Amino acid sequence: MKKLFSTVRFVALLCLLVSQASGADALKLKPDSDGYIRHWLMLAPIALPEDETCAELIVKDQVKGEAGLKPKAGDKIKVNDKELTWKSITASTNYFDFNAILQTENDRAAGFMVTYIECDKEMPEVTMAIASNDQGRLYLNGKEIYVFTEPRTLELDADKGKVTLNKGLNVVVFKIINEQNNWQGALRFLDKAGAPVKDLKIKLSP
Repeated sequence: MKKLFSTVRFVALLCLLVSQASGADALKLKPDSDGYIRHWLMLAPIALPEDETCAELIVKDQVKGEAGLKPKAGDKIKVNDKELTWKSITASTNYFDFNAILQTENDRAAGFMVTYIECDKEMPEVTMAIASNDQGRLYLNGKEIYVFTEPRTLELDADKGKVTLNKGLNVVVFKIINEQNNWQGALRFLDKAGAPVKDLKIKLSP
């Protein structure tokens, strides 16, 4: 039997409410009414070195084997001699905000969001719509499919591309670097007609 939430914590900051919970898979998670993914596992903040630009750093691994990450809530990992813990989060808006969740301002930092998407059948040529503030890199099922190397503000659905969601479990690893100020991201899937794909099952463990 699946476990119900063991803890729920609500954080209010910058008009963004975020709930953090464990055992989230018990709630039959799905995209929101516009198709945006709001349920993620977060690892952040990861301090970045000063001797490289963020454009250079986004295409380098900040975590060993980051393309193949498959965490669950509570997993711990050491990055640059600092131990970080994967936490389940649920954003109450159509984008997530690292600084709001962490309740701290983090410049020159990297963070990861991971989610698991379960499909009843193969879904070829769906459109993945991505937004990041600032640089972003995304892996789907262990393969890099997207990278953006410049600083920018958040614009929903800023970049789009065709992908195939496999039958069964699909792993999304979304890395975002913040140069300064806001640190955000968003993701959803659209069908061939451009309508949001909402009949997806979201899990927070592999």
